[in-house]
Amino acid sequence: MSRASRTGDLLAGGLLMTSLSLTGCATLPVAGPNAADIARAQRRLADFDLIVVDAAAIGRINAAPPPAVGRLAALADDGTMADVIGPGDVLQITVYEVGAPLFGTRVSAGEFATGSAAGEALPLVTVARDGRITVPWVPAMMAAGKTTDQLASALRAAYRRNSENPQVMVALRENVANTIIVQGDVKKPGRLPLTLARERLLDAIAIAGGVSGSTLDAVVKVNRGGQSAEEILAAIEPGTADDLRLLPQDRISVTFRPRTFTILGATGKVSEIPFQAPRVSLIEAIGRGGGPSDDRADPAAVFVFRYEPSHDDGAPGAGARPVAYKFNMRQPESYFLAQRFALRPRDVIYIATARATLPAKAIQLLSQFFSPVYTAKVLSQ
Repeated sequence: MSRASRTGDLLAGGLLMTSLSLTGCATLPVAGPNAADIARAQRRLADFDLIVVDAAAIGRINAAPPPAVGRLAALADDGTMADVIGPGDVLQITVYEVGAPLFGTRVSAGEFATGSAAGEALPLVTVARDGRITVPWVPAMMAAGKTTDQLASALRAAYRRNSENPQVMVALRENVANTIIVQGDVKKPGRLPLTLARERLLDAIAIAGGVSGSTLDAVVKVNRGGQSAEEILAAIEPGTADDLRLLPQDRISVTFRPRTFTILGATGKVSEIPFQAPRVSLIEAIGRGGGPSDDRADPAAVFVFRYEPSHDDGAPGAGARPVAYKFNMRQPESYFLAQRFALRPRDVIYIATARATLPAKAIQLLSQFFSPVYTAKVLSQ
C-alpha cells in the first residue's frame, strides 16, 4: 500500500472516530432542543404540561371554555350618573318672576301661567374650578355635583328671599365635565359628551366613526380614575360587563395591535407571522412558515407552546400554566387534527430538529476541516 493510501485511511478512520465521538455533542449548532430534550425537561422540572395531541385530546381542547375575558369588567361603574354639573360647564340660567321684579321685568301671574311672558336670561355662567357659580342677588353657590334641576331648585329658594314667586330654569349650554375622550385608531377621535342614555363603550367607538382597521387587531384600553384595563375589541360583546357604561372623564384609546404567532426551529422560515384572519389552524400556520425543513426537521415532534388559560390576546389568565402540545406529523391522522387545532395570539410553534442531524453535522464539520489536509497530502506525493 502506498504512503498516500495509508494517509488517506488514517484520515478517514480519524474522521469516523471523531464524528462518532461528537454524535451527541451539545456544542454543534442546532435550531433548538429535540423531542427527547423537551420530554426530559418536562419530567425533570414539571413546570409545564406536555400533551400529546390525538383524537381524544383534540376533542377535549375544542370542548374547553373559550379564552378568559372580562378584564374591562373590573372597571365597572358604581352607578354614577352622567348628568351632574362639573367644573368648566357653561350654564344658561333663566329667571321668571311674579310680583316685584329683581331683574327689571315684571311678569304677572296670568302671563306666567299662560306662558306668554318672557323670563330674564342671565349671562352665561361658567362653573368655576372649585365647583361654584356666582349670579346676581345670590351668594356664591356650589353647583358641581348637582343636576340642572337640583341647581334650579337651590336658586329658586335663594331668590325667594327677594322675589314673590321666582321660577328658575337651568340649561347646560356647554358640557365639559360629562365628556369622554376617544383617541387612537378611530376615524373621528375627540371629545364626546355623555347623555342620560348612559352610553356604553361600543357606543362611543361607533360615534367616533368606528376603528380604522380590523376589530380583530384593535385593542381597546379604558383609563378610569387612575385605573386602566384593555381588551381586544372583537372580544367585547354588546351589553356585557366588558361593554362598560361610560363615566365622565373616561379616556378610551384604540390601538392597532396585530395578532401574531411565532414559528421556530427546523422550519423553512423562522419568523413572527400575523394572523390576518379570524381563525388560523396549526396546519395553515406551518404552511405560512415554509413547512418543516427536509434535511433538519423531525416531523414527529411539532410543538405548540402557550399558556392555559389565556385571554383573547394570548396574555396569561389567572392561574395560567405553560402547556406544550405535541403533534406527530409522521402519522397521517395528525394532519386532520392540526386542521382542527386553532392557534391563539402569542402561540409559539416549534419544529424540533431530528437527532440524526447531529452526526451529519459532525461529519460535515470534520470534512471541511480534514479535506484540505488530505488534499495537500495527496498532492505532495
